[in-house]
Amino acid sequence: MNQRRTSALSALLVVVLVLLWRAFFPTAAPNGGGGGGGTGGGSQSGVCGDKFAFGQPSATGEGDNARFLCRQGYATLHDPDLKVPLYVAEHLKEGDANGAVPRNDDFEPDPDLSSGERAELTDYRGSGFDRGHMAPAADFSDDATEMQQSFYLSNMVPQNGVMNQGIWAGLESAVRSCAKRVGDLYVITGPLFDGPRRTIGESRVAVPSGLYKIVIDRQDNKARAFVMPNRALRNTSDFSKYEADVAGIERETGLDFAPNGELPSDRDLCRDAFGG
Repeated sequence: MNQRRTSALSALLVVVLVLLWRAFFPTAAPNGGGGGGGTGGGSQSGVCGDKFAFGQPSATGEGDNARFLCRQGYATLHDPDLKVPLYVAEHLKEGDANGAVPRNDDFEPDPDLSSGERAELTDYRGSGFDRGHMAPAADFSDDATEMQQSFYLSNMVPQNGVMNQGIWAGLESAVRSCAKRVGDLYVITGPLFDGPRRTIGESRVAVPSGLYKIVIDRQDNKARAFVMPNRALRNTSDFSKYEADVAGIERETGLDFAPNGELPSDRDLCRDAFGG
């Protein structure tokens, strides 16, 4: 009888200790690693919330199985069927991209994703497509960890090389110039899929028909969006010809980019950088 009573008291003590531990040390995902799963959550306790101007974008339809991943410099919603991100979000500040850390080109499969739900290096070899950054490495040249994480393939899509190294690189540079001017920008980048689906590699990594980039100046309540087809494009510094409507991108992607607000359209945002 005494032995049973002692066992019961010991079990009760363990339960009490567990409850006290949870009360004083709640569990939270680390800022540099994988966040929770699903499309509407993944950031239940505000993990990576600093990457979004108006809340974490939510997805419906094709992104139902997507997984939210929180990195040190960006956040992404990765689709395990398409093997690409549905969006990648950054909070770009004036002091970022100061060139203190050289580009390392150390591409690697995402360590937080299992084989079968991610792109592999072999998928891109001989494919005819670049590993196109959604959050560009040059945005993180002030921090070695951010730079390294930007080379995860979960931050990439198969991109036309002429486009990637030409006009798209120019748009990325214009975003950085805009950030230096206004001091604080939120950026959302991702793929568009229209028409018959094309894939590369044994993992069947989906090739986008186009790419979008949304630039948000929260302080002055301005935003501009751009959409470019994923093909060889003539290089230009006037990106206004690719100006797009955020609502149209939302309809095509099934994403709500501002669940806690509204994205205003204003072509005056960094006109000197983007044109128009």
